[in-house]
Amino acid sequence: MHARAGSVLRRLTYKISNHFLPNVCSRENSASFKMSTDTVGFFKKFHDTINEKIDDVARNNFANLETDAKRVSYLCSLPLIKSYELEVKCQEMPRKDVAKAKELKDGGNAAVQKGDWARAMQLYTDSMIFMPKQESEELSILLANRSAALNHMGLYEEALGDIRRCLALGYPEHLKYKVQERKARCLLVLQRNQEAVSAFKETIKALDRASKLASDKRQKMLADSKLMIELLNKGMVLAGNPKDPAPVKKSPPKPKLPGKHNPNYPAASEAIEINYSESQGRYATATRDIGAGEVLLIERPHSGVLLSEFSKTHCQHCFTKCPIPLACPNCPNVIFCSDNCLEAAQKSYHAYECHILPLLWQSGCSITCHIALRMITQNRKEYFKNLKDLDIKPTGPYQTEDYRNIYHLVSHGDKRTKQDFLHRTQMTAFLVKLLEISGYFDGKARKTPVESIDVKTMGVNDIYKEDIALIGGLILKNLQVLQFNAHEVFELQCPKPKVGQNIIKHCGKSVFIAGAVFPTLALFNHSCDPGVVRYFSGNRIVVRTVKNIAKGEEVSENYGPIFTTVPKAERQSQLKEQYWFDCTCTPCRENWPLYEEMTENYMRFKCDSDRPCPNVIAVPYDAKEFMIQCGLCLQYTNIMKGLKSLQDTDMLYRLGKGAMEEGNYGEAMKKLIEVLKLYDITLRPPYRSYYDCVQDLRRSMLSIGNYSLV
Repeated sequence: MHARAGSVLRRLTYKISNHFLPNVCSRENSASFKMSTDTVGFFKKFHDTINEKIDDVARNNFANLETDAKRVSYLCSLPLIKSYELEVKCQEMPRKDVAKAKELKDGGNAAVQKGDWARAMQLYTDSMIFMPKQESEELSILLANRSAALNHMGLYEEALGDIRRCLALGYPEHLKYKVQERKARCLLVLQRNQEAVSAFKETIKALDRASKLASDKRQKMLADSKLMIELLNKGMVLAGNPKDPAPVKKSPPKPKLPGKHNPNYPAASEAIEINYSESQGRYATATRDIGAGEVLLIERPHSGVLLSEFSKTHCQHCFTKCPIPLACPNCPNVIFCSDNCLEAAQKSYHAYECHILPLLWQSGCSITCHIALRMITQNRKEYFKNLKDLDIKPTGPYQTEDYRNIYHLVSHGDKRTKQDFLHRTQMTAFLVKLLEISGYFDGKARKTPVESIDVKTMGVNDIYKEDIALIGGLILKNLQVLQFNAHEVFELQCPKPKVGQNIIKHCGKSVFIAGAVFPTLALFNHSCDPGVVRYFSGNRIVVRTVKNIAKGEEVSENYGPIFTTVPKAERQSQLKEQYWFDCTCTPCRENWPLYEEMTENYMRFKCDSDRPCPNVIAVPYDAKEFMIQCGLCLQYTNIMKGLKSLQDTDMLYRLGKGAMEEGNYGEAMKKLIEVLKLYDITLRPPYRSYYDCVQDLRRSMLSIGNYSLV
C-alpha cells in the first residue's frame, strides 16, 4: 500500500458479534493528538498558545520550508517556543517509594494471615512495583513471599520463577532454607524429580545457616529432606532413571507461517506477492489459488505502544495480560510478563522512556505520537546517523525492523496543508524536548525522575542543533506515516466459563489495548469486502483469509467501513476524508447491497459457460427449468449440478455453528471453510448465506488470538 492508506487508530471498543463489524478502527482525530477521549493534558494549551501568538512573518517563513528537518529546526529556534513554560505537575508523577512499598508488603502479610493468597499475591506485586532497586534484600523477600502465595494457589512454575529471582537478588542466608524447601516441593508436584533431589540437598545445606530457626524445627526439616531424597532416588532407580519433564510453558507458542516465505517479503507467505501500479501504489496479489483459512502473513511490529490505561495490567513489551508481572527496576509506571520482555525493553526504548512516560501521559498526546517517539527510542541515535541516502528506497528483502521501509510508506506529504505541518511540528518540538530530558541525545539514559527544573521551558540546548534537525525531522516524518499506516492492537475480553466448559470467545468484546505499525501489512490495500481477517498473538499480527481467493486476484484488508453495514456514499466519504483516496473496490463499483437489503428470493448462479463469463444467473427457488440460458454469453447452465453441490451446506453450517457455541473453534473453522468451498463452486456473492458464513469464520479466527477473562 503506497498510494492508498493503511488503517489507523480510534479510541473505541466494540462487540465482535455484530454483523460484519470489521476488526479495524478508523483513524483517530489527528487534530487533537489526545491520548483518549477524556484526556486533555497540557499539550493542547501549548498548541493553542503557539497558534495564537506566532506572527505572520514566522508563519510565512515556516510555510516556505520544504523539508521536515528544516521545519523542526526552525520552529524549535523560535523564541516563542524556547521560552514557553510547560505546565507540568512533576510532584504528581509516580515514583519509587520505599514507605509505600513497605505498606503494601504489610498488607500482603496481613492477607496471608487471613489465608487470602490471591490478595496477598497482588499486594506483594504492587509492593515490588514501588520498591526501589537498591532495596535488593527487600525485593528478594517480596519475591519469596509472592512465591509462597503462588505455591498455595497451585501456580508452581510461577512460584519457581520467583524463587529463582529472589535467590539471584541475595535472599538472606538464614532464610534460604524456606525457599529451597518450597522449590523442592514445587518440583515434586511438577514431577521434576531429579531437580527436586537437588533442591532438597540445597535445603539441607541452607539449614546449616538457619541461625534463627529453632533446633527442633531444624531437625525435623533435615530429617524430612533426607527422607525425600532417599525415596526419590529409589523411585527413579526403579523407573529406570527417566529424564525430568521440561518446564511447562504457560505463554502461548509463537505463531509460525506455514509453508515457504516470500523471499522478498519474509513476513509474508509465498502465496502472495507485492505489486506496484501508479493508481494503486503497492498492493498484494495471490500467486496461486488461496483457500479460506490460510495464513498469509505473521509480522512483529516495527514499533508499538501499549495504551496508558493498560500499563499496570499488560506487558509493556509484548502487550499480553500478565497477572503475575515483573516490575521495572527504575520506575513504577509499567510492568512486564517475563524476564525476556523486561530485558528487551530495558536494552532499548524503556531505558530512555522510563522517566518521561508520565510526561507523555500528562500531555494528553495520542498513542500515535508515542509510537512516533518509540520508533526513535528503540534504536540508538547512531543507528539513524548511519542511515545513508534515506530518500532512496532500500533494495533486498523487505525487513520489518528496517526503519527505511517505514520511512517510505505513504505519508502524503505533497498533499498536506501548511497548518497541518505546523501542528505536527509543534508536537515534534515537544517530543524532541522529551528526548533531551531522557538523555537520548547523549546516549546516556536518565537515572532519576523528572523534576520541575527539567521541564521549565520548551527550549532545547543549542548543543543539540544537529540532533534536532535529524531526529526531529524523522519524528515529524513518523507522525505523517503513522496517520495512514498504524494499526490498533486488540484483545478479546471474554466471560469466565463455568468449571469444565470451554471459553466462549466469539461473544467477547474486542478492546483496543495498543497501537503499532506493521510495515508489510501496511502494503495491503483496502476493500469494502476484505478477503482477510487480522488477529494478534502477543504483539505479532496474524493475517488469515476468510474467503477463497483466485490466483492473480488482489488480496485486500479493510480500513474501517464494510459494504454489508455501511452505505456506499458513507463509505466513500469516510475513506476520502480519513485516508485520502477514492475507493474502487468491487462492492463500490457494482453498488452491492447492504446485508439487510440482500434478497433471498433467488439464487445467484455462476454462468457455467465453457468460456469465462462474469454474468450472474438469477434462479428463483421455485424454478421449474434446470437448464437456464445466460443472457450475456447465451450458453446454458445446468443448475441441477449446482444444487447437488449445495445440498450439504446447511448441515455443514449448522455443525460449524454448533462447534463455535462449544468453543471448539478449530473444528468450527473446518466446517465453515467447507461451506465456502461449496458456495464458491456454484454461486456468486453477494448473498446473505455467504456472508453469514464469512462472518462466523472471521469470528472463529478472532477467537484464537489474544484474549483475557473478565
